[in-house]
Amino acid sequence: MGDESFALIEKKITDLIQVVAALKKEKETLAGEVARKDGEVKELTRKLAELRGNASDVKDRVDKILSGWTPLSCRGEAV
Repeated sequence: MGDESFALIEKKITDLIQVVAALKKEKETLAGEVARKDGEVKELTRKLAELRGNASDVKDRVDKILSGWTPLSCRGEAV
């Protein structure tokens, strides 16, 4: 009876060791994915800032163009 109990305990310990090893591998895999996604987030954040800057430049150019534009009917010319 004692040997059977000991063998059962050993089996459970071995099973737990395998579970822990599998979890460590999964943790490493997930850490790699998180690092990759973090890099993607940083790149997208940089691109977003660049696009916002470009949009602001375009808006400024359009405003400048429109501020100097007058319709033909306001120029006193025949349409």
